[in-house]
Amino acid sequence: MAEGGTLPMIHPPSKRVKSEVWKYFGFQKNAEGMLVEDGFPLCKTCGRRVATKHGNTFNMFAHLRDNHPIQFRDIKSSHASSSAGSSSAEAIVQPTVKEAFQRQASYGPSSHRAKEIHHAISYYIAKDMIPIHTVAKPGFQKLMKTTVPLYKIPSEKFFSKTELPKMYNSLKEEIGKRIARGKWYAATTDLWTSSGGSGHPYISFTIHYLLDWKLQSNCLETWGINKEHLVSVTTDNATNMKKAFESATTFPCCKWFGCFGHNLNLAISKALKNQRVDTAIRACRHLVQGFSRSWKRRRELRNKQEALNIPQRSLINDVVTRWGSTQKMLQRFIEQQQAVCAVLATERGAWHLMPKDADIAVIEQVLKILEPLSAFTDALASESRVNLSALKPVLSHIISDILDVKNEDSALTKDLKRLMKSDLESRYTDDAKKVMDLISFVDPRFKGSFSEDLEATVNFCTEEASKLTFQTVSEGLAQTEQTSTASPTPTSENQRQSLATLLNKITSTRQQRAEEGEHSSTLSLNSKIEAEVKVYISVPVIKSETEPLQWWSLHTEELPHLAAVAQKFLCIPATSVPSERVFSASGHILSPLRAKLKPEKVNMLTFLHFNLED
Repeated sequence: MAEGGTLPMIHPPSKRVKSEVWKYFGFQKNAEGMLVEDGFPLCKTCGRRVATKHGNTFNMFAHLRDNHPIQFRDIKSSHASSSAGSSSAEAIVQPTVKEAFQRQASYGPSSHRAKEIHHAISYYIAKDMIPIHTVAKPGFQKLMKTTVPLYKIPSEKFFSKTELPKMYNSLKEEIGKRIARGKWYAATTDLWTSSGGSGHPYISFTIHYLLDWKLQSNCLETWGINKEHLVSVTTDNATNMKKAFESATTFPCCKWFGCFGHNLNLAISKALKNQRVDTAIRACRHLVQGFSRSWKRRRELRNKQEALNIPQRSLINDVVTRWGSTQKMLQRFIEQQQAVCAVLATERGAWHLMPKDADIAVIEQVLKILEPLSAFTDALASESRVNLSALKPVLSHIISDILDVKNEDSALTKDLKRLMKSDLESRYTDDAKKVMDLISFVDPRFKGSFSEDLEATVNFCTEEASKLTFQTVSEGLAQTEQTSTASPTPTSENQRQSLATLLNKITSTRQQRAEEGEHSSTLSLNSKIEAEVKVYISVPVIKSETEPLQWWSLHTEELPHLAAVAQKFLCIPATSVPSERVFSASGHILSPLRAKLKPEKVNMLTFLHFNLED
């Protein structure tokens, strides 16, 4: 029945009732004219039966509230105007689930649930590089109030001064303990200056090491590692970086490696400065800019792409300092050449934007050289796989295959290949190549396949294994002596027993040293290492997609001396990309919305972003 109409023949109950809700409910009479008070009164508005056992009026109030809001408001206003002693309709009606939750007390700031949410918000801020003042934004406040109504969001200052520093200190301590478990470390580093008025200088430092034959990577603000255990550092080719880490006094055991990506970029950039190549690239860049400035040309390009059944993609602008972006710009132009021609042919006075046929021929020759090179930079930038061990095979392939001059090559192609090959070869010293041969040798995917002098590489590996063995023994003895020195002086009561124990230790240590002196002689040790090398070489190489660290985890006991060499060198990254990623993230952290962040806050947020696990 339509709301607003009343049903006839519905009467109030025979007993006197106090609740005003009965104004909208009643009972029907039977044939004898008697009220049928069966506990199911009828709504006078819609005629629906409502259960009311034992005189409980809750269901009637609920019925009006859910189905007839006008009548329900009438009851509420009637109660509001009544005396203070009378109870309101709202008090009589049981609250909804939402209302019940809202009436509960909020989570206490020190409650377990509140702490969990504090931590989750801090994780969100640090991991996703969100400005801290987001917690005070209306949208975030609305989100939290809707999803966690009992949680009271603390102030921005709470997260900035308390929660984020607490998370930082806890994570720093955890990572410090993890790093202390490592033995050898490789690093990448880079320099960066923030934009804007502040211009603060920053230095990034990422560390890479093995734990249980799994590669670990961390971004550090400060580090407590022994510099004698820093095996290598990978940077760009800046002179100041090279001098700093090639200094024997500053880092006695550290090898400096130039970033492979940077080296490749320099070699290719040098070739791209060839006059004919530079002219062709400028012509392509001029064309792309002509389309970027005209929305009509871009619209027409989409129409022509659809008509010619060509992939609907925009032309790409390049970044002059990044050869990869230049390659993508040239590739996209060649792909869209037919559609571009069709657009320019229909526009009067626009054909001058089209590169000449000679320029297009040069672009095609350049792409044939660059396309095989582009895959290597991205592949070697991964932190989760061993990098430098694959560099020698990659360099060998680039120099001997990709940049190998062939008879059918054009004169321009030959010149570009020779230029890139010469520049790339000059980037790696003989000492660097020697270490790269060693690292490639202890990678079971390659072994001696790419060594320029396998015998020299094996000898170098034997020397390194021998040094590591003696170093391990020396460090073990030093630690034993240090522990003995730190032992407390025995009491007079137990002096006799302690003296016997001490004499026993002295005798055992002397005997151990004698045995080590006998069995660890250079000749004997070298024989063991040479035997391991023979066994290692005799085993077939593993598949290229197999993880080399996993192979070593299964063969450490069989080849302990070679495993020590592998553990020292297989953590070295081939590029400085990890450090570049740090500054990329720092640039996002120092966004225009928070350009006034102090350096210590930038350090903290960068550290958290890179070291918090997903």
